[in-house]
Amino acid sequence: MMLFNRTALGLIGALLLTTASQAGTVYIPQHGEWMWDTWVMQDGESYHLFHLSKDGGIGRAVSKDLIHWTQLPMIRNLAKPGDWDEKGMLLTGSTVKHDGKYYLSYGSKHPEPLGFLISDDLKTWSRLGDPVLPSKAPYARDWRDLSIYWDAQAKLWQGCLCARHKEMPCVGHVSSPNLKHWTYHDPYFVSEPYTRDNNGFVEFEVPDMFELAGKHYIVFSSIRSRKNFTSGREDASGTWYLVADRKEGPYTVPKNPLLMGTGMGRIDHYVGRTISHNGQRLMYCQNWGPYTGVNWSTPKLVQANESNELSLRYWSDLDVFKKDKLLSVAALTVKSDADKRYQIQDIENLTASDFMLTCDLDAARATSCTITWRSALPLRPPNSEKFPTYGLRIDPKEGQFSLVQVVPSLHFGGNTYQMNLNDRYTNKSLCTAGKMKVRIMVRRDRSEVYVNDRWLFNVGFRDMLLKGGFSVLAESGEVNLTNFEIDELEPL
Repeated sequence: MMLFNRTALGLIGALLLTTASQAGTVYIPQHGEWMWDTWVMQDGESYHLFHLSKDGGIGRAVSKDLIHWTQLPMIRNLAKPGDWDEKGMLLTGSTVKHDGKYYLSYGSKHPEPLGFLISDDLKTWSRLGDPVLPSKAPYARDWRDLSIYWDAQAKLWQGCLCARHKEMPCVGHVSSPNLKHWTYHDPYFVSEPYTRDNNGFVEFEVPDMFELAGKHYIVFSSIRSRKNFTSGREDASGTWYLVADRKEGPYTVPKNPLLMGTGMGRIDHYVGRTISHNGQRLMYCQNWGPYTGVNWSTPKLVQANESNELSLRYWSDLDVFKKDKLLSVAALTVKSDADKRYQIQDIENLTASDFMLTCDLDAARATSCTITWRSALPLRPPNSEKFPTYGLRIDPKEGQFSLVQVVPSLHFGGNTYQMNLNDRYTNKSLCTAGKMKVRIMVRRDRSEVYVNDRWLFNVGFRDMLLKGGFSVLAESGEVNLTNFEIDELEPL
């Protein structure tokens, strides 16, 4: 291992700041195409990605592995002035195959009705004509985001969608034998409206249904809800879930219903849906933010424990991104002296902008441990004050994991550090005796964090350095890292 033993002056000039680079970890549309809500359909050995796009069209891409994608021509807005959908396909849908033809559902603006495009080959599309799914009793406004599934037992297409039932947010339920004539059913689930004083949901955007380990689940997206049941995440946004013994329900809210989300009022990723791939259930979503644009994230493995609680895990197929091993350290100890609150170990600067960091961490004898990446080294004033430094802070006693901005202080010889909070997650079971496995995956300006291969964070830092060094901070004690490795990843 080579530790950082050079001044930072010559390095800073080579480091680039990004203020508006596109974030994402798997797929970014090219040629100026815009991405919003996404959905995926499997057709034979291929997976077809559809997404809302600009000018009322639908963007497209195709893949064999859900990792490497080829962009396809956009489905243009086929409506004419005066049509019910003249503004195009603006609301999320789904795509299925029925009687040898492909059907793509969409909405134009709520509470307008829902309609379909139809195709023989996934290349040439036409409007089905009049809308087939108007909003009507027992449903009212917010009629959108239809997901469709074939029910072999009932020999029907089942649909769930975002809706209102007597002004209450709900997951609506419809069914059809042919995608043209629909029956309206009571909702799968109804919630009280969200307020700051209750645990209701704002809405049930883009719902998705699946079965896993003998239980039935509905995932959906909602902004700033269930603040008291989010593993320490207040004002959480993201993808939540419901669980039932039967497909028909009744569905209930689990103890910790936030499956994939962000706290502190942030919205870094949204609209999680699932797809079956090689016998595994995977969740995908879109990344987005005020400066980073919108793009498709890494799929994550959906798993259920013995209590039927869902979690997202690292999907080992993503190892295909690994190219070259940049750093491998068998063991590293960082120990703060008695007169210092923090001890810092700077690690050599790396030229790769896309990487995966893995290590086994033992922080049982420290108040906290913080791992930073793409830092301007050395992580000391005055150099470090010029460049933002981000990292993962771990409090082993509280089982608390935080994404923080590390701000070194000039006081006490630079041994005081302020941790500005970006997001926080609490789960004591991930810190058994202060020991855990950490995985940090970075592509462009987006960082994903896993602990014991459980997904915790996915965030884009708009002002992070595109290249830089790594540091480990031990607070009031000793931190031991083993099997510390950094692999360069295939560029996005």
